[in-house]
Order: sequence, then C-alpha cells, then structure tokens
Amino acid sequence: MRRFLEGLKLLVFGRPIATERAYRAALRTRVALPVFGASLLSTVAYAPDAVIDALRGGGVQSSLPWMAGAVVAIMVLLGFAYRSNVRKQPDERGDYGIVRDRLGPGAGVVTGASLLVDYIFTVAVSVAAIAHFVGFVVPAIDGWHVPLALTAIAVMTLANLRGIRERSRVLLGVWFGFLLVVVLVVIAGVLRDDVTPLTTSPAQATWSSALAFAGAIASGAVMLTGIDHLSSSAPYHAEPRGQRAGRTVIVAVLVGAVAFLGVTLMMWRYRVSGWQEGPALLQVTERISGSFWVVLAVTIPTVGILYAAASAVFRRFAGLTSLLARDSYLPRQLGQQSERLVFRGGVLWVACASAVIVVATGARLEQLVHMYLIGAFAAIVLSQLAMIRLQTARIALQPTGRTRLRMMGARVLHGAAAGVAAAVWIVIAVFNFLAGAWFALVLVTGLVFLMRGIDAHYADVRRQLAILPDDPAAARPSATHGIVLVAQLHRPALRAIAYANAARHSTIEAVAVQVDKAATRDLQRRWSELRLSIPLVVLDSPYRDLVAPVLEHVKSIHRGSPRDMVVVYVPEYIVGRWWERFLHNRASMRLRQKLLSIPRVVVAAVPWHLESALSYEAPDTLTREIPHVESTEAQ
Repeated sequence: MRRFLEGLKLLVFGRPIATERAYRAALRTRVALPVFGASLLSTVAYAPDAVIDALRGGGVQSSLPWMAGAVVAIMVLLGFAYRSNVRKQPDERGDYGIVRDRLGPGAGVVTGASLLVDYIFTVAVSVAAIAHFVGFVVPAIDGWHVPLALTAIAVMTLANLRGIRERSRVLLGVWFGFLLVVVLVVIAGVLRDDVTPLTTSPAQATWSSALAFAGAIASGAVMLTGIDHLSSSAPYHAEPRGQRAGRTVIVAVLVGAVAFLGVTLMMWRYRVSGWQEGPALLQVTERISGSFWVVLAVTIPTVGILYAAASAVFRRFAGLTSLLARDSYLPRQLGQQSERLVFRGGVLWVACASAVIVVATGARLEQLVHMYLIGAFAAIVLSQLAMIRLQTARIALQPTGRTRLRMMGARVLHGAAAGVAAAVWIVIAVFNFLAGAWFALVLVTGLVFLMRGIDAHYADVRRQLAILPDDPAAARPSATHGIVLVAQLHRPALRAIAYANAARHSTIEAVAVQVDKAATRDLQRRWSELRLSIPLVVLDSPYRDLVAPVLEHVKSIHRGSPRDMVVVYVPEYIVGRWWERFLHNRASMRLRQKLLSIPRVVVAAVPWHLESALSYEAPDTLTREIPHVESTEAQ
C-alpha cells in the first residue's frame, strides 16, 4: 500500500525538484505581458457585462459609450500611478510591501487581507465565466455552471500542486490570441453598416439613473483587478527591472482599456441591452457574424485567457500567503515550499475558498463581480496613500530643481489615483452592499482580526522562548528518572528497557497499569523468570483507565523533586499497512499527548518495526541483538 501511495504521489505531483535548480527568469516586456497581464486582459470577457447590467437597472443602456469612456479614464490614471509604484519599489511584495513599509504593519495587514479576498474572488469569477462561456456554446450543459466551475478549479489545483507553469510561449499565444479575436470582432462590427445602435432620448436626471451611472463605472472598474499582479512582477523582468516592469504595467493597462472600449462600443452598436442570456462578448460575435463556428472560435481563446488568469492567481495567492506567513501573520507552514518548489498550503487554501464561494453563489457571475471589487480597491487606495507618503519623504530630501518638480507631479498623480480609487470603493461598498459586497467586507475584516491574532500569538511565543541572561533552561536537571511503560512483556518492551538502561538515569523503573488481576499476576511471574534488572511498579486502576494512573505517578515524582526530569519510554509498533494503524498504538498515542502537557517530562517513543514495515528480505536484522521471548503476544 505504501509503495502504491508513493507511486500515486509521484504520478500526480511529479519528481522532487532540487533547490539549486530553482531560478528566476529575466523577461522582456513582450514576454512579461502575457505572463503577468493575463489577469487584467481576461476581465474584458466579463467587465462589459457588469457595466451593462448596472445601466439596465436605471434603463440607461444607451449611455454605455460614456460609461466605458469613464472606466477607461480611471484605468489610464491608475495605470500611470502603478507604473510609478513599480519603478519606485520593484519587488515581488507588490501593494502589500509598499503599504507595510510606508504606512506600517497595521495597514499592511489590511492590504494583505484585502488582496487575499481579491484573489479568492478572482478565481471564483474566472471559473464562473469559463462555465458561462462553455454553457453558451454547448446549450446542453448550460445549467451545469457550478460543476463546470468546480472542475476548472480542480484542474488548476492539480496543475499548481504539481508545479506546472504555463510556458511563456503558450501564454504568449493565449494572450495575443484572445486580443486578436477581440480586434477581429471589433473590426468586423465596424465594417458592417446595416445596424442601428442603441438610441434613446437622453436620460432624465433621476436618482435611478444617477445610481445606474455610479454603479456602471464602479462595475467597469473590475478591469483593474489584475493590476496588483503586474505591480509585483519587477523581479522577473530583465534589467533595468523597474523601468521594464513599469512599461509592462502601462502597456497591459492600455491594451486592456482599448479592448474593453472596443467590446462595449460593439455592444452599444449591436443593441446588446443586458436583457439577453449569455456573455456579452459572444452575443456581439453572434450578431456580427451569425455563425456558430465564429462564436466557437472566440470562445476557445476566451476560455484560455480566463484559465491562464485564474491559474496565475493561484501562484500569486500562494506567494502572498508565504510572505504573510514569513511576517508571522499566517501559520508559518504556509511559508514552506514542497518538494516541487510549490507553496502547497496557499494553493489548497485558495482552491477550497473559491470552490466554497462558487457553490454558495451558484456560479452567478453578476453577483460575484459585485462581491470581489471590495478587496481589490481597498488595496489600491492604501497603496496610493503609501506612495504619497513615499513621494513626500523624497521631496523633503530634494529642496530644488527639476527632480523636485517631477516628484511633486508624481505625488499629485498618486493623490488623484487615491481619490478616484476611494470614490470607486465607496460606491461599491454602498450601492452593492446588499448585492454581496457585505460578504467581502466581512471576509476582509475577519481576515484582519485573524492575522492580528496570529501575529500576537507568535509575538507571545517569541517572548516566552527568548534566551534570558543566566537562563535556567540551560541548567542541568538535578536528576533524571526513567520510566518504561509496560503493557505486555514482549520484545518491544525489552528494547525500551535496554534503551532506558543505556541512558544511565538516576533511577529507573518499569510501570504497568492493572486493569485485570490475572494478567498482572502473569506479567509479574514472567518478569521474575526473566530476572530483568529494573523493578516493576504496578499501578492500580479500579476504573480501567490506562492514562490517569500513569499521569498521577509521574506527577508524584515531580512533587517530591520539582527540579528533576522524568523520561518516559513508550514502546510503539511501526506498521506498514494502512489498516494496521487502526489496530495498534491508539492508547499510547493518547498517553503521549497527556504526558507532554506536564512540565519537565520527556516522552521517548521506542519504535519496533513489524515485518510489514520493513522493505527488505531480512526483517529481523534490525532486532537480531534483542533476545527472543517465547510466546510473544500481539498487542
């Protein structure tokens, strides 16, 4: 069974990778664009739907071009602001690192929690979009959005646990392939002249239309949810890293803005009003071409870019959790890489969390979009505030000259970006609160309290474990007492006794718990026959409890000599078959846990390998020096 499991693990996860083989690629902009820009470009697949859905609530779909223009303006502003971010601080920590360094650990925790929630919802939205696109071209499975989305998460999880990373050439094909089909759809839509765009009378200034406009701009801002991934890409660029990464950010943002604007204009031109079923991009393609095969040709690269975006988020989530674990805000196990150089804990966290959200929302894309903008824009606002503080500090060191003017201009840029992002966040939090934004707020708040609690715990542990002057922990105990637990007199017990004798304790004794008088008399008889060198102490247990008498006996030794140390030897079987684990060692495991809770007690597990646990032909070679005992009983 063990060999089968090891073979299965090798098949699923692959062979281990040595640390020396790990390296960081140095990418140029044209290759870095698809690697780090897939998340941002993939939002073109569902951001237009979110905008038209908001406008539909106020009956002002004809205003779609103006709303798209406003979204593009926000994208350009934040794109240039993030170009400045990555140039000033070109490291892989992204927004979390900037905020932590400039605004302090408290703001850093909020940023980290916001980004984690953003990443979880990004995966959920991407796989839900995949399900919607596949369901549109294959109507027979249109109602199976949740199973399709969960299948996509399972595939991504296995790929990321194995450490499979899409090759840059494949990503290059996916990124430019999706961009190409969008461009071709827009060109084909422009060339047709037998259509009538959405034209209605100008919307009156009502509360419903104002809310629809605000909601449309806020929903369209989903186009910026992948910008943090770009801001943390500098270490993977060729030198000069900051300048190249900044160029990648602005090119990715501008390309995404143009693609988004083109799709929304085609929606307006071909009267996609938001009342029809199906992704807006495919509705536009169908109305322009009238061909199922053309719709299918658009669907394939769209699904590809959505998959690439979600898969990239898996890695970014795992990387961020490792950073937070390193800073003691999450369990430290999340900062450890597996044998495949993968942060396995982070991958499993994001997979499970996104799967739960997909099931809870029924993979409804419009609801998911309203929910996950909260985390993204909270991080954006905090990062821009951090950059304002950074630029202010730099200006103070530069009294005059053009450099000072450039710094002041950069500070104005970050101030405008912070203000706009804060306004978008407020609109999302207020107007989408009942639509699901409350859940994202609860998640971010809960994560913040959780991470602060974990940090407080680790700080308290560090305080307790810190070495003091003349630390008593280094003092040798006055004496050590060895106790060998004996349930039966067999070869494992003899080995434990031999180990205890070799340790040369001040005192040594064997301890047995009496639950059956006849069995105890037989044990005492055989003990005398073998003439063992240590005394046998029998503890009575009238209620047949095997743990409490041993604990009381150990505590009684401490009461007599508080500075002494007690070493308890526990014989254990090592088994090879999985089902054998349920047949042995159950009582000893519980006893070990209880003993470890007593100060100045050391528990030594003395292993005895059964033949099923040995993988070579002579299973007795490890124990040949131990004398054979007649009528050995199985535990």
